[in-house]
Amino acid sequence: MQVKDFSIFLWKLKRETLIKNILTSKIKKTVFYILMLGFIPVLVIADENRIKPGIIITQKNYKNYLPDLKKLLSAGGYDSVVNGVENVRINIPVVKKINYPIPLKYGEATKKYSNRCSAGKRNELIGWVSGLPFPEPKNGLELAWNIQRRDQITDQMSFYTEFLLFDSSGRKTGKIERSIRAHLYNRYYIGRHTIPPIPEEPGNNGLIRLKESMVVIKPFDVKGFSMIRICYDPLDKTDDCFSYIPAIRRLRRLTGSDVTDPVLGCDFCYDDFETIRQKINSKMTFNLLGTKDLLVPIHYTKIPSNHIQADCYQWEWEIRPSWILQYNINDPGYAYSKRVIYVEKELPTADLYGADNYDLKGRLWRTSSMIAHAKDAKTFDANCWYGAKWIDHISGHTTLQPMWPTFADPMATKHAFTIRHLLQEAR
Repeated sequence: MQVKDFSIFLWKLKRETLIKNILTSKIKKTVFYILMLGFIPVLVIADENRIKPGIIITQKNYKNYLPDLKKLLSAGGYDSVVNGVENVRINIPVVKKINYPIPLKYGEATKKYSNRCSAGKRNELIGWVSGLPFPEPKNGLELAWNIQRRDQITDQMSFYTEFLLFDSSGRKTGKIERSIRAHLYNRYYIGRHTIPPIPEEPGNNGLIRLKESMVVIKPFDVKGFSMIRICYDPLDKTDDCFSYIPAIRRLRRLTGSDVTDPVLGCDFCYDDFETIRQKINSKMTFNLLGTKDLLVPIHYTKIPSNHIQADCYQWEWEIRPSWILQYNINDPGYAYSKRVIYVEKELPTADLYGADNYDLKGRLWRTSSMIAHAKDAKTFDANCWYGAKWIDHISGHTTLQPMWPTFADPMATKHAFTIRHLLQEAR
């Protein structure tokens, strides 16, 4: 081949290669654009199906939000919400996360006393007087003590409540299986921060932490049933629990195992009150499982109207950061093997948003969920609930517990924790 011919050959080869590269480049870009045009709607749809402030989850659109609901709710909360929007037809309006004020008196007590608190080797709490022991918990035990000493009531309170029982079919139809109305009293003996005497009842000397009582007002067949519980503060001192049973006209002292028996056929036990009434003891261990964003009802200072819908509540919801804490009971004689509890992380109050409780075989058994907190409008102290819900995942049974609290109730005196006083009220 001559030099001239060879030059022409190289020129043609470069030209063909250049054209090929240009065409290939155009094809790649064309394919890229086609893929992007197909992917953008997917991104838009995915963004539309994210749970965020401003959306309202309803019976018509809830299936689009199931992946996010699974991420943002506990096991019990997911079950409750999905059943609620699907069958009861509640809706879930999601609002922007609210910046709540720190409770006034409880916050002052936390600032004054928290720097002297520590946790001992036997799980005991050392140096606590009032307020939140550990504003920045470093481990599961410290968070567990925050739960035990969380912001609650105005040192003493009472509330009327109903236990609305639903079987598995009633959860879908809204038909109530049974309704029980009761009046409950609470009075704290230590850690008082709002109502004198502060910080402790005179002469108590750290013995009694709390007294609570309950009397059933209706229906007639259980009217007059009464319960008194004296919660002692020392770790190894067992609480005293008494109940009066009208049918046999007898006062019965409950044993340690009785506090995990269902209350009047409901889906919770005495140790499930306020999510957890169970005492910390030296056998327990605690695992801080981390944090997660949780979809929870907003805190209320006024009861919303028409909030009870079958076995659900109609609330506004927000997404809040929460701790996830696992209680390992380590007691084969206790009803649960472990509890997984969801705790407010941002506010120094240790507000509880529910718990998943597991039986001795490790199965999810009872959960508390959809708890809406009630707060005093002026000080944001006086934490109670407007509503709680328990689900028995094994039987499919649920109990709804709406509440109507009276903060700083002057009637919650020491007399409110006697059987005589409770029976007089029942009459």
